[in-house]
Amino acid sequence: MDLKMNIFLNFLLHFIFIATFLFLYVVSIIIIRPFRKHKIRNNSTIFYKLSYLVYFLIFIVLSYLVLFFSSADYQDSTTIDPVYKIYYAIVGFAFVVPNLAIMFRRKAEIIRSSYNIFFGILNLIISVLLLYIIYAVPWKF
Repeated sequence: MDLKMNIFLNFLLHFIFIATFLFLYVVSIIIIRPFRKHKIRNNSTIFYKLSYLVYFLIFIVLSYLVLFFSSADYQDSTTIDPVYKIYYAIVGFAFVVPNLAIMFRRKAEIIRSSYNIFFGILNLIISVLLLYIIYAVPWKF
């Protein structure tokens, strides 16, 4: 009976997190409105918003994998592999920079088109790096 309850609670926990992540993603789509056309900066705005949504989806997938399928065991280890320190730095950068950039994009009125293009390309680069981390880390499924 204990094993069945443990399996059910594990499934329920996975379901709750997946539903929460999907809810966050749908709300971000509703708030960002990626296909709403801008009068002056039409293409750069759409590119920036879509690149942010791609980044955000990959970041959510990475967060889910880290929460439930991480193979790291820190109980008996005193040092962290240097490769993982680089991964942590990339993920920390990926958590902060794109989110701050999407919040402060309206402050850059004069250089907004170049701002959109720069941070759109940065979002795509971060997305590729996060995909590489997802590929390179050994997950316990």
